[in-house]
Amino acid sequence: MRLLAALALTITVASPAAAETIAIPFAPPIDRALTYSIVQHRPIGGKPSSFSATRELRFERSGTGYLLHCTLTSIDSDAPDEGAAAFRAAMTPLTGIAMTFRVDASGKITGLDDLDSIWQSVARGQKAMQDGLKDGPRKRAATAVGALFASLSPEARLALLAGELQPLFLFAGSQVEAGPAGRGVKTVAGSPLGRPVAVEGVLRMTGQGDRAVDLQEDLTGTGIALSMKYHVSRITGLVDGQDRALAVGSQSLTENRKLSSAAN
Repeated sequence: MRLLAALALTITVASPAAAETIAIPFAPPIDRALTYSIVQHRPIGGKPSSFSATRELRFERSGTGYLLHCTLTSIDSDAPDEGAAAFRAAMTPLTGIAMTFRVDASGKITGLDDLDSIWQSVARGQKAMQDGLKDGPRKRAATAVGALFASLSPEARLALLAGELQPLFLFAGSQVEAGPAGRGVKTVAGSPLGRPVAVEGVLRMTGQGDRAVDLQEDLTGTGIALSMKYHVSRITGLVDGQDRALAVGSQSLTENRKLSSAAN
């Protein structure tokens, strides 16, 4: 779930359809408070550690598209200070900042209102955190994150701020193949590898109902295996649940994402 690199899926190439397809709409719930939680488990210093982030979301109609109001409300980690330093340095300045993303009718994030002022708030928070730390791993991590933030173009700033929301829209306004054959996928695995790795495999449907479909994606590349499970709403087109399992050599990472009504 690291904010410093692209998430696992960035490019998808489908093989020609050979089976019945199911249309996935894009009709997000309007003016309903939603909670989006992400929990990741990965080894730090040879010991399993967890990293979590929770966001409050709300969609609003705007012309032919939507506004997505988003606030990162909390982060947490049980990793040692040094192991969690980069995570906290990247995420803490974003906590509590209300953001309004523009989403078009096809489910693509196209902009962020008041991007410049939001980025200034993020930069001030990051600088204040950096200045308040004593010399050590946490300060070095905060300094490195600050340098990264300062180097980003406006387009890269938008991509970074919207990055954790993109998985919600993976199948919005598209079609998925019914049946066990599935379709071929080629993509790039990124975080937390620190480098892009080409992977390919198959995306197939594992369950189908009136309100949702379940999909599984199994991908492999040089020294890497990636498995993704998606629970996709046929009402909203959003990915309500996602499980990721990544294995790189002897190292492993698991991640769970869940979108639910805020009252749940």
